Amino acid sequence: MPIDASRPLLGWRFDGSLRAYQADALDRVDVDAGEPVHLVAPPGAGKTLLGLLLAARRGRRTVVFAPTTAIRAQWVSAARALAHDAAAAVSDDPASPADLTALTYQSVSVVHSGEPFGELARARWAAELVQDDRTPEQADDWLVALQESNAAAYARGIRSRSRALRRSLARQDAAALTEALHPNARELLDRLVDAGVETIVLDECHHLLDHWALVVAALVARVRANGREPLVIGLTATLPSPDDANEYENYVSLLGEVDLEVPVPAVVREGDLAPYRDLVHVVRPTDEELAFLSAHAEALAEALQTTFAVGSGRAFLRDLLQRPESARDTDPLRPPSAAPGAAPSVEGRGRHPRDPSDDVDAALTAAFAADFAGAEAAAAMFSIVAPDDPLTARLPAVARRAPTTEETLRLLGRFALDRVLPDPERADDWQRLRRLLADFGFALTDRGVRRTRDPIDTVLASSVAKDRGACDILARERAELGDRLRALVVTDFVTHGNVHGGLLGAAGAVRTFSIVATDAETSALRSILVTSSTVRVAGRHADTVLPALSRELGSDLTAEPCSDDAAALEVRGTAGAGIVGAVSRLLSTGGLDVVVGTRGLFGEGWDCPAVNTLIDLTAVATASATQQLRGRTLRLDPAWPEKVAHNWTVTALLPPTSPLDAQPDAARLRRKHASLWGLDTDHPGRIVRGLEAALTHDRRVALDEVLAKAPGSSLDGVDGLSAVPPRADTRSAWHVGSPYDDREEISAVVERPARTPVFTTSVVATRALESWSAAAVAGPAALLAVSFLLPLPAGAVLGGLSALVGAVFSPPLVAAWRRTRRQVRDAPATLENIARVIWTALSESGRVHSSAAAPTLVVEQGDAGTIRADVRIPEAGLADQRAFGAALGEVCGPIRTPRFVLEIDRGGGPWWVRRVLERAGRSRPRHFVAVPAEIGRRRVDALRFHGAWQVHVGPATLHELAGPENLALLARARRTGGFSGAARSVMRWS
Repeated sequence: MPIDASRPLLGWRFDGSLRAYQADALDRVDVDAGEPVHLVAPPGAGKTLLGLLLAARRGRRTVVFAPTTAIRAQWVSAARALAHDAAAAVSDDPASPADLTALTYQSVSVVHSGEPFGELARARWAAELVQDDRTPEQADDWLVALQESNAAAYARGIRSRSRALRRSLARQDAAALTEALHPNARELLDRLVDAGVETIVLDECHHLLDHWALVVAALVARVRANGREPLVIGLTATLPSPDDANEYENYVSLLGEVDLEVPVPAVVREGDLAPYRDLVHVVRPTDEELAFLSAHAEALAEALQTTFAVGSGRAFLRDLLQRPESARDTDPLRPPSAAPGAAPSVEGRGRHPRDPSDDVDAALTAAFAADFAGAEAAAAMFSIVAPDDPLTARLPAVARRAPTTEETLRLLGRFALDRVLPDPERADDWQRLRRLLADFGFALTDRGVRRTRDPIDTVLASSVAKDRGACDILARERAELGDRLRALVVTDFVTHGNVHGGLLGAAGAVRTFSIVATDAETSALRSILVTSSTVRVAGRHADTVLPALSRELGSDLTAEPCSDDAAALEVRGTAGAGIVGAVSRLLSTGGLDVVVGTRGLFGEGWDCPAVNTLIDLTAVATASATQQLRGRTLRLDPAWPEKVAHNWTVTALLPPTSPLDAQPDAARLRRKHASLWGLDTDHPGRIVRGLEAALTHDRRVALDEVLAKAPGSSLDGVDGLSAVPPRADTRSAWHVGSPYDDREEISAVVERPARTPVFTTSVVATRALESWSAAAVAGPAALLAVSFLLPLPAGAVLGGLSALVGAVFSPPLVAAWRRTRRQVRDAPATLENIARVIWTALSESGRVHSSAAAPTLVVEQGDAGTIRADVRIPEAGLADQRAFGAALGEVCGPIRTPRFVLEIDRGGGPWWVRRVLERAGRSRPRHFVAVPAEIGRRRVDALRFHGAWQVHVGPATLHELAGPENLALLARARRTGGFSGAARSVMRWS
């Protein structure tokens, strides 16, 4: 059958066997739907073959863009294998397009200027002015004048229009996009369009920078303008980080949301990547580092509090707390129209003046209602800087405390933006505040205060203890693997530039290598330092490592003593890219045990199948960088078919005894693991995403206790160095080669002691309701019995009244008793009812859109007498599952700053039930749960949630935390709220 000339790739064929996830991808992707195809798959998953098969299915002429010439060559080789005898159908020459043409992004990276979107934005701005009745010349003159007279306003205009262009690249006019290109790029696009290209494959598409994205968008627009419908296929191992707004907007505009993700576990299960385990080693900063940080914290607290102690700073706090009545529904920062102590207002003619304290309390209530968190922070600061002020006496008792660092910075940012920046005469004050905060790692901008790399973060991220922790890991891995150890230790820098007076000891790869090469536990390991500018070996291993390295490079090398490290030698004669390949080969053959390098050199694109241990000392926590770095250990090792990789994160935590509140490395640890799949540490049969794949439940609890500075907590309880499962157990848990279903679900996991009630308050409430329910039944029954002994008229009346009283009072009391009794006796049923109430409330409030049935609950008996309730809604979409999991986590977890809370086992419908519970409540602690934020956004939804809770779970009272009078209630709720629970992604295996 002849091949359609317009679809030459239809004749291509693949003679091998597809992996399960590849076949699934081809079945699920529609290449003729007219929408971009966006696939995410890990290194080693066969993205090149997938891209070619998708292009072949469509059949149209194709262009492939790759980030490097090496990757371009892989595409050419794979394409020619599919084309079989039609070798001429594949080209890598930009001047001679073929049926499939493979190019590098760099070949089309020529644009008119370094800021192509700036030029386009200016052209759009000019067009807008022309539409507003200006001539093109007048529009251009106005823009030139604005740029000269108000550069900031001009830059804002360009920036906003550039962002709009990036968001809609795929919809831009072809002529406008092409106009921004260099003539050479236009010529290349002309050749591709004339050759009939309709399919555009973007390999490693997370590299789409501004100029590359612009050229691709121009090509798409040109193809569409010629009457053909282009298909864009994006392939990547990692999504770009939303933190880089420009790159992310380019990316999303061209490719849209992810159509299919091949998770790493699926490729491991298929047998195409090595099984692995993520592990965490926790270290304590050195005594010198802790002393430095304590001094820093004291200096920062004193400097910030001084700002609010006198003058305009104190007045600002007062204004936040004493909003004038005229501003209570408008601007929360508007200055009061009357100074404190002014004559009180009079409510209506002939009435007595109000007590001035009533006005103070009313203003406080308005301030907290308008901005609860801001008013709470202002109250805490005011109580410290003005303890004798009459206003302080009116503040809630729980607000009279030292403000947290976060609260202080929030106040300072608002003060600077609202009182300092708008006043031209206070320019010096603005600069003083900027310098003050810059010294402590915060940037004051016209958007507020933003954290940069402050000394706490820098010291913890670059702590000497981390280098020593790497030695601990290497010694542990050597004890298990022996001569099989092949380790990669990765840092951010060669040498860190911010040494804080020498405290950090020039952190980076150079320092790490020096410690590894001299530590008693690791000095016997043959290690090498490789960076873009430096190659070093330990002096004790130079006689064996240098000759082997010379043989691999095919050149003579020399070594000289290092001026900054007596135990190391600097290797000369290794210039060029060949050193990385030579080190990889030595590591594979056992000539080296450890490579120390930087993320820039080894974080992406470096492949050495022998590497089985990664030690991550970097501070990067984006999903793309973290996943790329973990991918270095996952290649199959031909020399060790049973290879299992260990990926270690080294985290520096401040001990619970430290006066500092900040724990930036703990937050970084969570971010690093948030997007990583791995074996559930407590239930290896599950694949989960998040910290559960690196820390057991007990260690996660220990981490929370350390962060909360709980009595008796310690870093030893968090560290996982001494309890690593054997590699054989890890490999067995992966079930490599078994059939699987890589369907992702969001599972909300709640863990509870097996024989304790969900809410301990229910015990007292149940007993009270039981007594009163018995009385409500026994009392009327006794009177009814007496009525039979009385004469007929009196007996009938008494009997009727007895029956009426019993009928009215007994059912509500018995119903409330049954619900509280269930909370005591049947925790799983209570949890299931809570889940159903949450799902129903989310559905009724429009926060979820799936028509799925109610949540399902799977209860398992855990260790140490616990139960594990796994709540999920498999039929719902992932977005709805995430919303439900987050809401259940809010109900089960610690209370922070919700708008509404439920007080459990109080309230309860009719007044007699409420009275019984109130009386019982005097002898028991109070328990609260947060109303989920998505449900509490509207009062009507919160009320509906409260009503459903009382019907299906048990008695409760709804509180809205809107004013200062509720600060004490919020403080109590924070101390008592939360009983367990966290939402997480779980991969279900068939």
